[in-house]
Amino acid sequence: MRLLTCGVCLLFCGVLLAAEKKKPTGPVRGGNDVLDIVANVLVDKEAVTQALGRDPGLALILVNVKVIPKGDSMVQIYRDDFTLLLSRDGQKSQPLEPGQIAGRGGIVVSTQGVAGSGGVSNGPSFGIPGMGRMGGGGVGNAAGTTEAKTTVQADTGEPDNPLLQVLKEKVLPEKETNDPDSGLLYFLFDGKPPKVKDLTLIYKFHGGKVILDFKP
Repeated sequence: MRLLTCGVCLLFCGVLLAAEKKKPTGPVRGGNDVLDIVANVLVDKEAVTQALGRDPGLALILVNVKVIPKGDSMVQIYRDDFTLLLSRDGQKSQPLEPGQIAGRGGIVVSTQGVAGSGGVSNGPSFGIPGMGRMGGGGVGNAAGTTEAKTTVQADTGEPDNPLLQVLKEKVLPEKETNDPDSGLLYFLFDGKPPKVKDLTLIYKFHGGKVILDFKP
């Protein structure tokens, strides 16, 4: 009877841990005199698939962002003003465009690192033909910095990926506004999927900088 009770307890704890792992992170908020930003991040594959309505086929990270201008401030929203930092290894990712993820032809991203001593080291080169690039901005670390170089492969002539329209509909729109606006940003890192606690969103624009740390 005691063994049975222990087994039930272990099973219950396992279910709780699995549920906690898949639970979306609560929103974090930051801002300055010009605007506020509210964001939450999804890294679990099942949560990402549910948010998009279909499996993206790669380890996308979704950041749901709401930009809230203050007063009469007009804000020009550019997706490239956002950077997602992975503190685990210093990688920095810029948002991917829908066509880079699910457009025709492949985009290959190669990274070239500049060592702290002035030398040059080559980083990874990766991509998905017919699906778009894997990877965003450069990778940075204490020893130096790296830059990403993208090259576009020839159109494969394949039909449009059904995922493309979904990504276009849900992406954060680029526009000038003084009204709140929201949408998704798509990121990708090299290596194993990150943990939420290791991610930081940085928004750098003409009105300053906003940093949102996703640590619990």
